[in-house]
Amino acid sequence: MPILTSEDELDLSKLENELANELENHAKAENKVVKARKKLAEKVTDMYITRGSFNRTMRDVLKQIQMLAREHKSNVKEEDVNALTDLIKRSEINLEAHKKYVDVIKELTLRKDYMIEKQIEFAQALKIVADRRKVVIKKALDVEKIKNKMVEGDKLKELDQEQKDKQREFDRARDILLKKIEQFKDVCDEIQSDLSKNKDILSDPHAYL
Repeated sequence: MPILTSEDELDLSKLENELANELENHAKAENKVVKARKKLAEKVTDMYITRGSFNRTMRDVLKQIQMLAREHKSNVKEEDVNALTDLIKRSEINLEAHKKYVDVIKELTLRKDYMIEKQIEFAQALKIVADRRKVVIKKALDVEKIKNKMVEGDKLKELDQEQKDKQREFDRARDILLKKIEQFKDVCDEIQSDLSKNKDILSDPHAYL
């Protein structure tokens, strides 16, 4: 098993910064998708409004042909009534699907906005940890070099205190990072749960008809 060195931890600091940048880039990409979903929800809402108007007019037409169908001399037959009645039923199913779909998308985009916020906080906390990790390691190396030079006791105590202070700063940053990771995981789990509960609505073809 290879011996781990300070250089290995400095490499970790570099990789943590790279990961933080990737997290931020992914958050930007996620944000574009969320904006696209919001626009889709707006378009489906527009379709919902026109569908509602369409349905109301069809019902007006149905009332008229039902009345005329009772008159033997009219040009309206029972087949006309049945055909329009079936069309209205189908359109009402689509209308309900539109509404459910928009409601779900709006809720999910709100959660996604929150997830992106937590992802960025995660990335920022990781950057702080990476930077403070580098500071701690370099400070430890500096202290080791000075100890080898056999400096006076007071100076050594001062350096040891500085190293402890940097270590405490790093430990606090790591604690914050762990909390940010937990928050990010929690909101991801909530979104996954919502997706599972609403998968039938999201996959309903009537939402697009």
